[in-house]
Amino acid sequence: MKKRAIVLTISCLLIAGFTFLGGLSMRVGARWLLILLLVLTNLCNAAVALVAMKITGIRADVDRRNLKQFGIGALIALSLSLVLAFLPALCGYSLVGVHKPFTWFSLIYNFLYCFLMIGPVEELIFRVYVQETMISFFKKSPVVGVVLSALLFGLFHLINGSLIQVLFTFGIGLVFGLCKYKIKNCKYLGVSFGHGLYDFLNHIVRFFVV
Repeated sequence: MKKRAIVLTISCLLIAGFTFLGGLSMRVGARWLLILLLVLTNLCNAAVALVAMKITGIRADVDRRNLKQFGIGALIALSLSLVLAFLPALCGYSLVGVHKPFTWFSLIYNFLYCFLMIGPVEELIFRVYVQETMISFFKKSPVVGVVLSALLFGLFHLINGSLIQVLFTFGIGLVFGLCKYKIKNCKYLGVSFGHGLYDFLNHIVRFFVV
């Protein structure tokens, strides 16, 4: 227990540091360099989580044959997007940001970035490593571990975001966390897909609805 707590603390500090540096890269003028730095930031964060999982014996529940998980992930993403993105935007109030000019490059880049980076990396960190670690701390009340991991997920968005974004992402993390914990066929690949789809749909809303 003590070992896991120490590793979790160090891992969170490292991930916070890389995330902060990733935020600084947004000031870079060259688009290719910005993309490279953001990809490197995510890869570093994923590496920290994987090393921490190796040290503490936590394994990702990767089940490539389970196709139901992708349907579950898509359902979660579509539900969240409808309630938090599409409907508010149609009513004239955007919860996902201001309008973004549409370009094919932006569409393709955001599609790849959401599905290959954001979804897999953030779910690996927070719904696999952090959540499973937290649950191991609260074996008698595992839901507490789910809530705390979602809270930590929200707080990490304070590094390059705002307090409102913290509350927003806490709620989203809680939905994904509870689904992963409660639903039998909701595995890592499923929530990764759902997370990526949700983030990509937010870009769609900003392109065409806001």
